[in-house]
Amino acid sequence: MEFKLQDISLDASEWSYSGEGNMKIVFSYTGNDFKLAGWLLRLDKANNHSSSSEQHKRYENSIFSTHVIGSLTGPSYILPQKFVPVTPLFLTQLNQRCLAVRPAHRVHVLIDLAQQIGVLMPNMLKPGNESAVTVELKPKWGYLPTSSHICAANEVKRRVCRYCMHQYLKHQGKGSEFCPLDLFSTSQDRIVRALDCLAQSPQNNLRVFVDGIIVNTDDSLDTCKIPQWDLLKHVLAQILLQEQFLIKLRQLQKSLDPLDIEGIYPIYQRAVANGKLADCEPSIDDWLQAVEQFRSQTTCPTDKQMVLQFLLSTVLKDISVLIMIKQWPHHYTPGQLPEYRIAIVDTEPKKLSKMPKYLERYQSIVSTYLKHHPHPSSQKQCYE
Repeated sequence: MEFKLQDISLDASEWSYSGEGNMKIVFSYTGNDFKLAGWLLRLDKANNHSSSSEQHKRYENSIFSTHVIGSLTGPSYILPQKFVPVTPLFLTQLNQRCLAVRPAHRVHVLIDLAQQIGVLMPNMLKPGNESAVTVELKPKWGYLPTSSHICAANEVKRRVCRYCMHQYLKHQGKGSEFCPLDLFSTSQDRIVRALDCLAQSPQNNLRVFVDGIIVNTDDSLDTCKIPQWDLLKHVLAQILLQEQFLIKLRQLQKSLDPLDIEGIYPIYQRAVANGKLADCEPSIDDWLQAVEQFRSQTTCPTDKQMVLQFLLSTVLKDISVLIMIKQWPHHYTPGQLPEYRIAIVDTEPKKLSKMPKYLERYQSIVSTYLKHHPHPSSQKQCYE
C-alpha cells in the first residue's frame, strides 16, 4: 500500500470548528471546493508531540484502523482517510478562528503548529447540504472482568465496572450516574436510561451535533436544542439493538483481554525480560500478525501475542462511536428506523510502553473507590 498525500491547498477561512478531544481537534469544510465538500479535517493538538516521522506514523495508523481494527469490528465501521499537507500559517489561523468557540477548559492546548499533515475523513456531523443529527458516544468498557488473576484485595472489580469506580478518581464521586453496562445491554430500557444519564452529565462520553453544530458541553446537554430528544433517545436505542455493534464490541473487549491487567502484566514483564518484546513499539506487521492469529486461534498464543491482544482490547475500550441520522425528524416514520450510518473513530494503536501506567491507573481507580466504599455492603453492583 502506498502513502499518498493529496495535492490540495487549504484556506483557514473555509474551515469551521466542530469539536475536540484530549488529543485531536476537528474542523468541518464550509467552502465551495468539490474536492473537500463533505469532509472533516482532524488535527493534532499541541500535547501530541509531532515528529519528523509523522508522515509514516499517520500512514501506519491508517492501516491499523482499516486492516487491524476494521478486521475485528467489520470494515463498514471504518471511515476512509485522506492525507493533506498543512502549513504553520494555516494552523495558526485556525487557532485564531476557533479560540472563541472552544470549551473554556480546553483552550489552553492549541493546535500543534509542528505537524505537517492533516487527516481528512467523511463528515459524519453534517453530510453536505442535508440536515442531520449526529450522536457521538464513547461507550468505554462493556463488561465486568472475571479473571482468576484478580487478587482478593481487588475483588470489587468483579462487581463494580471500571467506569463507575473511575468517577471517584476523576470527579470525587460526584460524577455521572451513567453505567456503560446499561449502554452495552440488550434491553432498550437500559440503553435509554444510559442515554438519559449521559444527557445529565455528558463528560467526554456524549456529544450531540445538530447540523454540524455541537449542542453540549462536558457538563451538560441542552436537550431543547435537539429535535425531539425524547423520541430520538428511543430511536438511538433501537438502532444500537438492531446494529448489535456494541454487543460485538463487548465480546471483542472480553475475548482480547481474558486475564485483566493483573494477569497480563506479569506476562508482559516476562516477555520483555526474555527479549520477546522489543523496546520499540510494535510495527504494523506485528499488529497484522496479532489480529490474524487472534481470529484464527489455531495455536496457543505466545506471551507477545497475549500482550498485543490486551493492547487491542484497550483500543476498543476507548473508541468513539458516531451515529448519524439524516433528515431527523422530518423523514422519520413511526415504527420504522430512519436512515442512519454508524462509524467508529479514535482507533489509533495504544503504546506498549504504557503498560506500567495501565496497571498503575487501574490500581489507583480501585484504591480510590475502596477508600469511599471499603465494605461490600456499601458498594454499587453493576450488571451486564
